[in-house]
Amino acid sequence: MVRAACHCGAVRITLEPAPAWVLDCNCSICRRYGVLWAYRSDPIGKTELSVELVQGEDAVEAYIWGNRWIGFWRCKACGCVTHHTALDQPSTIRAVNARMFVNFDPASVILHRSDNAHTGAFWTRPDAPIRKGGQPPMDPPRPDDWR
Repeated sequence: MVRAACHCGAVRITLEPAPAWVLDCNCSICRRYGVLWAYRSDPIGKTELSVELVQGEDAVEAYIWGNRWIGFWRCKACGCVTHHTALDQPSTIRAVNARMFVNFDPASVILHRSDNAHTGAFWTRPDAPIRKGGQPPMDPPRPDDWR
């Protein structure tokens, strides 16, 4: 089991099993947040992670942007971005910010980079290839998710 918490400890999340990979996305918001996403649905390991918000349901607020289908949840007290959800399923955590994992070493997992900024360039880890196709699709997939 992996434990995640915001800086002040008001928000706590568990994941099981530990993710085999995380996504380093360079879209405008993920790049600014500096997040690494561990997705509940793992198409690489062909498994589903059990993700649970064990503390802090009242301690988070969502930032919603763009096409308004994802909410980025952050702690109201310390401001850490802890997870994101699809807005049509706000109680189902879609991905957890791996930077919130207790004792997390990014070298311990496969790091996939996604050029969701559509620049053809990536400012982190220039030694690894850029993954095409972006993040895992929403549950259920929607026709306009990849526009």
